[in-house]
Amino acid sequence: MNSTPLPFAPPIPADAAWLRRCTQEARSSDLAFANILLLQGKYHTTIAQAQGMLFRHYEQNERLLGYAFPEGALDAEAVRRGLELIRSDAAARGRELRFCLLTTEQRELMESLCPGEFTYATDRGDADYLYRRDLLAELPGPPYHAKRNHIARFVRDFPESYCRPLSHHTAADALRIAENWFSAQEEKTATLHHELRAISRALELVDLLQLFGLVLYVGDTPAAMAVGSFINEQTVDIHYEKCTPEFRSAYPFINREFVRALPPSCLFINREEDLNSPGLRKAKLSYHPLLILEKFSAVPCSAC
Repeated sequence: MNSTPLPFAPPIPADAAWLRRCTQEARSSDLAFANILLLQGKYHTTIAQAQGMLFRHYEQNERLLGYAFPEGALDAEAVRRGLELIRSDAAARGRELRFCLLTTEQRELMESLCPGEFTYATDRGDADYLYRRDLLAELPGPPYHAKRNHIARFVRDFPESYCRPLSHHTAADALRIAENWFSAQEEKTATLHHELRAISRALELVDLLQLFGLVLYVGDTPAAMAVGSFINEQTVDIHYEKCTPEFRSAYPFINREFVRALPPSCLFINREEDLNSPGLRKAKLSYHPLLILEKFSAVPCSAC
């Protein structure tokens, strides 16, 4: 067992290439490089690279606390070595050996490798919503009847609307939309302030973060935007969807157009978690997810 602590440090843009190599099989939104980089301040995220694997640690006590599962392991033996590195790191730093953001498969693997050692819990608000791209692009049949009606009404009300790809040329308009959305919020919480800062930085780093997006215009007025990035070749994560208040009805339209603009290799859409917000949960369920990706925390049984 390696007793040297893992070389944890805050993520930086130069980490993008190696981190993406470790997450080629991932579907969780927390493994999108854009989220790891942009949300590091919110969740006090640090990362490390060792033995070809990605290690993460979070210190945001209210929501995320502990180590994440080692990513990029090729087999169960590599996972075992990764978990031993985490165990060594926790002991050297005087940290409790606890985990967060475990998928169902990772929880089951931990149970088999560390039987009876941990107690697991899940919070429905942390679960990602995964959708089929073809269904969100076409909105077929009775389940999507209301969505099609909303889109038809928007097109009828704003026939002069059109979309442009997100780029350095349209990033300023996307930020203007986000700022208008923020200004319209009745209670400007710390979470909303952080989200606006993250959007601003994301739009400064469009190319480096390999962001994919659309900006919707009504005439010459920026009305809505959608921004995402690829977790892997088949799965895109939607980070931000915002509308200016006077064009709030554009949400279903910008969602559909964003999905339609994706390359054919993309099969799945991750629309992230609902954070136990009733409004967000209702909106995400209204698009009929293919799968709700649960995430688990794990604490040592001795701490219970």
